[in-house]
Amino acid sequence: MNHWGKVDQDDIMRARNILLASGRRTPREEVDAYRVLAQVSPASYLPRLAKALQRLSHDSSAGKRHPAGLALCEEAVAAARSIDPADPARADVLYGALHSCQRESYRLGRRAEGLALRAEMLAIGRAQAERSGNPAVRGLRDHPHRPIDLPHRRRRVRPRSRRFPRSDEPPG
Repeated sequence: MNHWGKVDQDDIMRARNILLASGRRTPREEVDAYRVLAQVSPASYLPRLAKALQRLSHDSSAGKRHPAGLALCEEAVAAARSIDPADPARADVLYGALHSCQRESYRLGRRAEGLALRAEMLAIGRAQAERSGNPAVRGLRDHPHRPIDLPHRRRRVRPRSRRFPRSDEPPG
């Protein structure tokens, strides 16, 4: 389905040039290009947009997380949900987007939202297992017992106690 009337042709050409350029592009440029191209050809570019949004939310080139990481992850989930349900790659793209959104929710202390996203991931895993006939359900084993990114949940590491002889005790 084409939406040529909704998107300026110059924007489409700029987006394609950004993606085809031989130089290195930033994650932000990639996301902007995929946003434009996903309007023109959703079947081809929505999965790429979802993955690019996930990469931008976890961009390590700046040395820290993107300030709008949760919003980017939620946009990735929305893009993944917009993929045609008949597309065989939809489940994997949606699962990855939900996973990154869940981690970001846990990181921000939104445990209830993270658990709701995990439940949706588990439903996707069960549906995939049922279709493939594989008894292993995706979403059960990769769930951490506790969120690692929450500082109040980190386990304290106790230093080993060494027994040093007191100066008045003979060694040994």
